[in-house]
Amino acid sequence: MRLTHGLAAAAAIPVLLAACGDSATDSTPAQGSDTSAMVDQSTPTSEAMADNATTDEAMADGEAMDDGEAMADGEAMADGEAMDDGEAMDEGDAMGDDMATVKFKVTISNISASHPVHRSGVFAVPSGSDGPGPLLPGASYEATIYGAPGESLSFATMFVQSNDWFVAPGMAGIPLYDADGNPVSGDISDMLYVWDAGTEADQPVGQGADQAPRQAGPNTGDPDPDNTVRMVDGYPAGEFVSVTLTPGEGGEFTLTITNVSDNAMQSTPFAPGVWAVHAGENPLFVPGMPDPGHGLENLAEDGDPSVLAAWLEENSGTPTPLAPVVYVWGDQGNPLFTEGEPAGDTGLENLAEDGDPSVLAGTVDGEVQAVPVDGSDPGPAFPGSGYEFEVEIPEGHTLSFASMFVQSNDWFLSPGADGIAVFDSDGKPVSGDVTDQVFVWDAGTEEDQVPGFGPDQAPRQAAPNTGNPDPDNEVREIGSAEGVIEVTVTPVG
Repeated sequence: MRLTHGLAAAAAIPVLLAACGDSATDSTPAQGSDTSAMVDQSTPTSEAMADNATTDEAMADGEAMDDGEAMADGEAMADGEAMDDGEAMDEGDAMGDDMATVKFKVTISNISASHPVHRSGVFAVPSGSDGPGPLLPGASYEATIYGAPGESLSFATMFVQSNDWFVAPGMAGIPLYDADGNPVSGDISDMLYVWDAGTEADQPVGQGADQAPRQAGPNTGDPDPDNTVRMVDGYPAGEFVSVTLTPGEGGEFTLTITNVSDNAMQSTPFAPGVWAVHAGENPLFVPGMPDPGHGLENLAEDGDPSVLAAWLEENSGTPTPLAPVVYVWGDQGNPLFTEGEPAGDTGLENLAEDGDPSVLAGTVDGEVQAVPVDGSDPGPAFPGSGYEFEVEIPEGHTLSFASMFVQSNDWFLSPGADGIAVFDSDGKPVSGDVTDQVFVWDAGTEEDQVPGFGPDQAPRQAAPNTGNPDPDNEVREIGSAEGVIEVTVTPVG
């Protein structure tokens, strides 16, 4: 298969990726690129012309053969049959006359900005403790988070001496940067409130038989006649907790939650909780509406953050550009890498670390699509954009491709070992969404840093291939590509 669609120019992609921006949410395409490196494939090379001359000589020799004369090499043909008069073997004969070839349009759309949450996690271990537990007066929880300008922080922790109260910020969350782009630093307790989850009827604070310290088991209280999430009057959050943000380098913040309720109207422990960094509104709840059912009830009634943490993780993702795509078809599965083995010197490292598909394309005799659908020059595809190409694939063969997850050290998107099935079991071409056959992979060539913030990741690194080696040098799956890209195949013609 020939190399097309700007393969030579794709080698310059590491330079273009450096223009992706430091922010994980930057969606402004890089302006300008070097098109001088594009290969002019309209002019035949001298080698190709020489090959044509050789072919002409072979045809001339063939004309001298008598009708029905067996070819000298006929013994190599099946059953020793000689070619009939005028019969010629072309490329299609070598593949089999009955093998259908279908042209597909393949669209890889970048939908990585669709996640309601960018990063999330749990705080559970009090200061001075060896494991998870309640936060008693005087103790603190800490969590390390990462945020970019335009992002906010939300979190929730149970007010234990209640039926279903919790402490959290309001709908906007807590902005991590001010209007001038400076990281927020210091006490943010005045941005917090005590909330009622509306999932269990309230009993006197610190006395209720169905409150966590005294209940016979989880979820034992009566339903709340008002099932909406609402602010609790007369209980200012700052009397019970002190919360601070301490910025570090490269978008890092330390969140510290300290229990100061020993001198409050009601001393109370707090329970392990969740945090989420997001670009829109607080994803944990909506004031005036019922609990959305993602796990807030478990957290607010029983101090169990696990259900809500799992939902947040499932709905978290870092917005990222994609790098130019290498693609190839075949009947032996995905030739671009082998799961559980090192990347080797195939060019996978160049693609996964620096967004350069040219070496890998040469290794597998593949093709490259380097120009985004909304562009005219090779470059990264930002959220809302993508890549599109057409490829002819014989029946029974599969499609494979790879593209760098740019906000990473060495992650890439690709199908698994079998490639993408573009024909069904009856040999009919597939049409529609095939994203469920695509995954995010770690190439195992560079040590991972936090996606979207690592100084050795393509948008921020000083030069290609600058990170530390990965202690695990095997290619391994990170997770599903759903929510990052959407891949569709459509037969055309």
